[in-house]
Order: sequence, then structure tokens, then C-alpha cells
Amino acid sequence: VEHRTSIPVIAIAIVTIIPALIALIYIGSPTVFEDVVSLSTSGLYASYLIPCSLLLWRRVTGQIQSQFPDAGVNDSFLPALANMHMPESKEDEVVQPQLRWGPWRLPGLVGIINNVYACVYILFVLFWSFWPPSTPATPSTMNYSVLMTGATILFSIVYYFIWGKKQYMGPLLERDVREFIVKNN
Repeated sequence: VEHRTSIPVIAIAIVTIIPALIALIYIGSPTVFEDVVSLSTSGLYASYLIPCSLLLWRRVTGQIQSQFPDAGVNDSFLPALANMHMPESKEDEVVQPQLRWGPWRLPGLVGIINNVYACVYILFVLFWSFWPPSTPATPSTMNYSVLMTGATILFSIVYYFIWGKKQYMGPLLERDVREFIVKNN
């Protein structure tokens, strides 16, 4: 960060130069450029799919509390399919607080339909993002982003089970935060 302007000049230069260099790939091979764009699209939509599907799961299983639990307001039009409760807290356990709605949401069945539509749309986009841009597909026109995405997922799974499982300790909560969560749930 430059002291005079408080602007992260190096970070801005990096995020400007890297896309410019990626755009130069198109000069060498349009297929490689299309694969990079396809890989970026699939990665972006896969990252959208994770929170959409987790929110859908929480909605359907009733794991999200009303915004006004003490006022007796029932903002759900659909009963929970599973009755999930917060586990009893021990001193050494990490507490999993139940989600609460914020000030804006689509309640009940309308919200579930919205989440289902979002997940289906994302899966549709993901499916078509891996197809080659033209037919017939030859080795020079094939879309290899499905290979790169699969390799990344496979590497991530192997990495987690070999090293990550031993290293990852879960979210750490300070004692005050843990007591606040336990007291309010």
C-alpha cells in the first residue's frame, strides 16, 4: 500500500496484468482461450452452487430460525422435513449455531422454489459449459475444461484425505463468542 494515497498499487497492477496476459492466449490458440473461459465459467457457477444447495438443505430441513423467534411470528409456510437441533455444547466442542434469517428473505415455499430453480439453473449452465464450441469435436477443438475441473476436484479430495484432514482443526471460536452462542440458543 502506497503511504501517500493509501492505494494498493502492486495488487492493482497484478490484477490488471494477469487478465491482460490471459487475453493474449487468444493470439496463440482460440481453443485454449475458449477452454480458459469455460473453466472460469464452470468454476464460478460451481462456487454459486455450493451456497445455493446448502441454503436449500437448511430451508428444507428447517434449520433456519425465524427472524423474530420471541415474537411468535411464524414465517415458514412449509414444515421442516427433519427436526434438526443444535447439539448439547461441551467445553471442548465447537458449537454449530442455528442460522437466523436476516432482514430480507423469501419465506416458506416461495423461497424453496427459488432455491430449487437456482440449483437447477446452475447445473444446466455447468452441464453446457463443458461442451466443445463446435462440432465435430477434434483434439484441436475439444473443450478440455471438464478434464481440468475433474482433475482439480480429484486433487482436492486426495489432498484432503492425505494431508488436510490432519491439519484442518475446524473453525475456532473465542470463549466469549462460544458462551454467547450457547446462551442465545
